[in-house]
Amino acid sequence: MKTFGRLIRRYILLAAGITLLVVVLVTAAFVWVSLHFGLRWQEQFGYSYTEIADHLQQDESGQFYFDEQQSARWMDGYAWGMVLNDAGEVVWEYELPAALNHPYTASEVAVFSRWYLDDYPVFCQVREYGLLVLGMPKGSTWKYNVWTYPDLLEGVLYGGSMAILGIPILILIFCLIFSWRGTRSLQTVSNGLDALAEGRTVELPTHGFAGAVAEKLNQTSAQLRSRNEIIQRRDTARTNWIAGVSHDIRTPLSLILGWSEQLRQDETLSESARRKAAGIQAQSEKITALIEDLNLTSKLQYGAQPLRCRKVHAGALLRRLVADFCNGPLAQACEVALTVTPEVEETELQADDALLARAFENVLGNSVRHNALPVHCEVQAAVKNQCLCVIITDDGAGYPPAVLEALQTGVTQENTPHILGLHVVEQIIQAHGGNTLFGQNEPHGSKVTMQLPIV
Repeated sequence: MKTFGRLIRRYILLAAGITLLVVVLVTAAFVWVSLHFGLRWQEQFGYSYTEIADHLQQDESGQFYFDEQQSARWMDGYAWGMVLNDAGEVVWEYELPAALNHPYTASEVAVFSRWYLDDYPVFCQVREYGLLVLGMPKGSTWKYNVWTYPDLLEGVLYGGSMAILGIPILILIFCLIFSWRGTRSLQTVSNGLDALAEGRTVELPTHGFAGAVAEKLNQTSAQLRSRNEIIQRRDTARTNWIAGVSHDIRTPLSLILGWSEQLRQDETLSESARRKAAGIQAQSEKITALIEDLNLTSKLQYGAQPLRCRKVHAGALLRRLVADFCNGPLAQACEVALTVTPEVEETELQADDALLARAFENVLGNSVRHNALPVHCEVQAAVKNQCLCVIITDDGAGYPPAVLEALQTGVTQENTPHILGLHVVEQIIQAHGGNTLFGQNEPHGSKVTMQLPIV
């Protein structure tokens, strides 16, 4: 819901921003128009008719004159000007057309003082010296009277102000309503995505704001359900096949191991036959280990191998694992040295002893099987970053490039050598919450780093 809360806030802020932007643009346009036409007025008409009326003077003899500057400067932009006395006679004029230079009746004055005189827009000012009439060029000004009732004017002003205030509020309300409806639809889609992420199927309603997205999620859910069913059947068949084959192989393999052991110890056979029997026994033991690795990796991959973890001291566990390997048949062809720091002796792990023993046996056994004998192996343990770091190295030939690439990248090629035993090591350490790194030892040999979280 945090995401949709942010979405609503963004809608509201967007609406408020748009409203504010509209108000600013309208205000700016009004100011621009006012300034633009004000400047045009000043450019076309240097002085207003009130200023002209104020600066037009009459002396004691009845003569008219402008103070401060000449008549042409004051009248710049106006077509003509005249002054009428109380009798309607022209007592002063400036470039007044001959057709307009005549006495005017009161009714004629009343008409042109409000609108036009012979199509000239006129402006009038009353002073002590009479009525000043200034004519503007024809077509330069639109001049009509507008009247209304005071109640209507007040209503328009009041309603207009309320509308100005109400429009932003109305916009915000509409944005909130649409945001709420959109949020409900998006919340349904979000719940569907959560369900898909958890591996559940969804069937969302396909109407509303996010109907198209919901329809796509329904189609995706159906496809994932179908694929998961196929994968589940395939994985079940694979697990059952591996378990069945392993079970079927164990009985004849046990007989082969027993008979080869008997033949190897039979002194009546020739030395060559006994060496062949020993080879058969060794290869059978490899097949046994391979079957065990295959079963274990299958169980670890699909979560069928339960971890029987218990609290153990890291130092004692490592000594026991190394001792168990040294007591096994592969230890006859190698030497194993163990080095632990004092911190390791005080460290505790939650570990499955049997699985860690299998991991150690696979790493050390790999060094023995794939190197010229004898092989010297070293196990070093230390505590780093709240983890038990165990490094197993040997002085053999190291990992082939193809094997190392497969171990480091997880990508196997068609000609990549067999790495099932080392893959089992990775799975065992991962099941304990740790990780495994494979590399080359310096100056030669292989190096395996296992990191396990400590209690």
